[in-house]
Formats: sequence, C-alpha cells, structure tokens
Amino acid sequence: MSRWMRPIPRRLLPDDMMVRPSNGDGSFGDARLIRHVWFQGSQSASSDDHRSADAGTGKVFVDAVNSEGAFEVPAGSRVTLSGMTTSLSVISCKRCCVIRGEVHHWELTVR
Repeated sequence: MSRWMRPIPRRLLPDDMMVRPSNGDGSFGDARLIRHVWFQGSQSASSDDHRSADAGTGKVFVDAVNSEGAFEVPAGSRVTLSGMTTSLSVISCKRCCVIRGEVHHWELTVR
C-alpha cells in the first residue's frame, strides 16, 4: 500500500456484508462474509401499495486492507448488509487504485 494513501480506517467501516457472488450465468456462488464495510445509502417512497419505501440504493465501500474477506465483487451479485432484511443487487464494482496500480478500495453501486 502506498504511504501516500492510507487504508480507510476501521472506525469508518461500521457495517458487515454477506455476498452471494454472481457466476455470470444467472446463478450464484457460495455466500461470503466481508466484515468492516461502509454502506452509504438512501431510500425513497415507493409507489407500491403494499410498502411505503423501496429497499434503497447506494454505495458500499470495501477497503482492500481493513475489510476482512475483501474481494472484487462481480456485478450481478446479491448482497445483504448488517441490519437489512432484504438483499440488494450489485449494479457495478469500481476498482479504486493507488499510483502503482494496487487496489486501495472498491466502490459497489447497489440497488
């Protein structure tokens, strides 16, 4: 890890996430736990008569050093964050690298 870009401090990674990785063919691999991530989400009102809000959308930040079990989560995977009862779909996974090309963290866009 570059001395110019320190890992995301663990105190800023309060959430855990269960991941069911996409196999790319519509099926999912075995569930894997990533501890110490940060979910930055938002909810909006739902037009569905049976619920008042949608499950939410947002970003999940996974640090390459301080997130235990971290890996590059493929788009199409399903994730469940601590405290949530429904899973979210990974729309994209952006690799954020330091100068030498080492991964600093990943940003997952989820819905």
